[in-house]
Amino acid sequence: MRMRVELDPSSLRDPVWPAQVSLRSFSAGDAEPLHRLLEHGYRRGGGSVERFETWLPEVTGDEEFDPSLCFLVDSGGELAGAALCWTSAFVKDIVVHESWRGQGLGEALLRHVFAAFAARGALAVELKVESTNSSAVRLYERLGMRVIERLALS
Repeated sequence: MRMRVELDPSSLRDPVWPAQVSLRSFSAGDAEPLHRLLEHGYRRGGGSVERFETWLPEVTGDEEFDPSLCFLVDSGGELAGAALCWTSAFVKDIVVHESWRGQGLGEALLRHVFAAFAARGALAVELKVESTNSSAVRLYERLGMRVIERLALS
């Protein structure tokens, strides 16, 4: 499914981050840890990621890639979560390590994404999610996202 939230800067809420995490942007040294987190997060479905050697040049070479729109959440030197966004206000990947799920990290990440794009003048943020990923769909709906398109399974 493709989902969208309309951005109204006056109604955006600040993210509430779990204790002991810090937010930062992507740097070259983050490529392998980010790829490992994506592989780990998608290992049971919900998305997929190419081999590192293919993934890195595809992502960083994409015309919509901006390292300042790749939000990484760090805890004690390990990645707890990440949101990789395209400049078109599209969330390409969002993943939270299961040891951090249920602590508000995904919600905080998305609230941060919404605020970042609102500050850039975007009117909406979109993402794709598998309809069977009910916990993600519930989170997105709770944050105001609505289904705008049902996509055929490939």
